[in-house]
Amino acid sequence: MPRAIDVKDRFRARLQEADARSNDFRQKLLDEGTRALQPVMGVLNLMAEVLNEEENVHGSITGLEAKIDQDNFISLCAQLRGTEAEQKIKIKYGPELGGSNFISVSGLNQRYNERLVPGAGRCASGRTVGSDIQLDEHRGDELAEVVREVVEDFYAAQIEQRSHFTVAR
Repeated sequence: MPRAIDVKDRFRARLQEADARSNDFRQKLLDEGTRALQPVMGVLNLMAEVLNEEENVHGSITGLEAKIDQDNFISLCAQLRGTEAEQKIKIKYGPELGGSNFISVSGLNQRYNERLVPGAGRCASGRTVGSDIQLDEHRGDELAEVVREVVEDFYAAQIEQRSHFTVAR
């Protein structure tokens, strides 16, 4: 029978190896996810800077940090807070069954969803899954443009609503 110290040392070493592999995987996923979501995070951060300017009283954008969730997805939940309304845009990056990575987004309305995935069905670089839109990981720039419009429209609509006027788009 092996000595108790040998059993414990071997078990400790095995746990350390597993932790190291897990940490390496999570760091690689975080690096890839941050790279894929950088266009969206960049746009949201710039818009948050404008809302944080001293004379601006229109609200704020929070939740702009990419984090690894319990399912090993990179998650970002941007919270748009206006003076009278709030909207959340949830974006995830990670693997789908089969091994390819994708960007999943929810919190956009149908008009913006249609820009990313025309029609109700599936196309080569995007699809709808429930209320989420799943995009190829290389469509971050396109998603950033749509998110920019969502944020602009959200805050402009509140100002227009308070002023009781609308602008035709």
